[in-house]
Amino acid sequence: MDTLFSHPLVLAVVAGLPLLGIAAKMMGQSFERIARWYCYAAVFAVVIVMDSIFFPFIGGKDWFFRFAVELGLIAFILWWAFEAKDGEAKRMVATLVKSPLFIAVSAFVLMVTLASIFAYDPHAAFWSNFERGEGAFQMLHYYGFFILLSLLFKKEGEWRNLFKFSLVAATAMIVYGLFGNFGAQGFIGPYSGGATPVGFWHTLVDGRFQGSLGNPAYVAPYLIFSMFFAAYLWITKGDVSKMPAKARAWMYGILIAIFLFFFVLSETRGAFIGLGAGVFAVLIYFVFSKNAALKKWSAIILAILIVLGGAAYLARNIPFVKNLPGGRFLTISLSDATVQTRFWVWNEAWQGFLERPILGWGPENFTAVYDKHFNPKFFVPGQSSETWFDRAHSVFFDYLSETGILGLLAYLSIFVTFYWQFFRKQKARLTGPEQGASAHHREGHAKNTVALFERGLILAVPIAYLVQGIAIFDVLPMYLCLFVFLAFAQYYFSVHNKQA
Repeated sequence: MDTLFSHPLVLAVVAGLPLLGIAAKMMGQSFERIARWYCYAAVFAVVIVMDSIFFPFIGGKDWFFRFAVELGLIAFILWWAFEAKDGEAKRMVATLVKSPLFIAVSAFVLMVTLASIFAYDPHAAFWSNFERGEGAFQMLHYYGFFILLSLLFKKEGEWRNLFKFSLVAATAMIVYGLFGNFGAQGFIGPYSGGATPVGFWHTLVDGRFQGSLGNPAYVAPYLIFSMFFAAYLWITKGDVSKMPAKARAWMYGILIAIFLFFFVLSETRGAFIGLGAGVFAVLIYFVFSKNAALKKWSAIILAILIVLGGAAYLARNIPFVKNLPGGRFLTISLSDATVQTRFWVWNEAWQGFLERPILGWGPENFTAVYDKHFNPKFFVPGQSSETWFDRAHSVFFDYLSETGILGLLAYLSIFVTFYWQFFRKQKARLTGPEQGASAHHREGHAKNTVALFERGLILAVPIAYLVQGIAIFDVLPMYLCLFVFLAFAQYYFSVHNKQA
């Protein structure tokens, strides 16, 4: 039986995307607004599952995302051709191409494209396959999505709307996962094809939560971005928000708690370390701020987290602790089997890089590297061991082996550029009020505190993403959120620089 997430209805939704644009135009909407709505639609790609194809969690997401982006680009071009004021689109593009972050992202996409042209297998590098779908063709769609966001989202309210749609998509991802966990017909879960645990709680927590993404390792980093979107909407009121502060705090606070709960249920250790690194970075940033109250409380919270983390690690072998949801986070060890396989496959990626150091073997060509430098330790007689890898299971080693030193440096340049822009306009104006300060000064202090929280969030996200990426590769859920974040950062820097 097919569900909302399955093949026939997904095809109906995809077929309905262009009809949506046509209907909107007939109702008098501009092509610019229609293009923006296709960007909103694109974030829902994470919800698509097609259980009638061989890789149900991959193909439908890729096709839906690509179609939404292509329709958005068509609508933007039609707006440029027929509706834009004289020189308006040209000025928008001219401003965009001068952005340092846009230049860095463009350089990275260019390196990926060149690596696919000169790949060991150019066809696989460009088109990819049904299992991954992450070749240069897909990367060009991410780039088109990034360009659309950078050109069309020029107001705070538009970004807030995109974040809200992203939160709806994340919630739908979790809802699918709950149906999958509890064996609803037509939904795929961690117990599909096997025995389901007895009892509500065990059914919920015993199998690593995979949502509509099909892999727990994808759920956790995706939810890191989702928690950022919710936190940003929580602490910043925005020009269009009519919601009272307390209601907003309750709504987004509860949403973050739900996301964190399912983050824990995914039991993805690399993402756990990444989230911890992001939180640690925020607290350190606050400790070195000029806000006395925030400095004090951040130092206290940092000390408490260090003590609790140390105690949890010391108690990691106690059966009660091991059986807690997320107990897998405390089993991190260099001697762990999965850690050992990471080291072996990273060594193979390094050997592949030494053979083709400039542009690498090309996207989706890591299997050739793995086969050529196969480590027999992967095969353990009598045990169910993993003996096939099509990724180096590290964004850094993946880009190094598949796109060479040029691709890896271009990728890293995105984050170097991000932090250069982040810190270059750092101001000493985020200070606390003097004793006896006027109401006007206290109001200014409150705004500065919100701005400091906002900057702390924006500082932390790339750190969390990069740290978790040490042990996992990028796929659509992470790429989609990453390019949303980078386009938003570009907007944020442009507004911040004007105000500075």
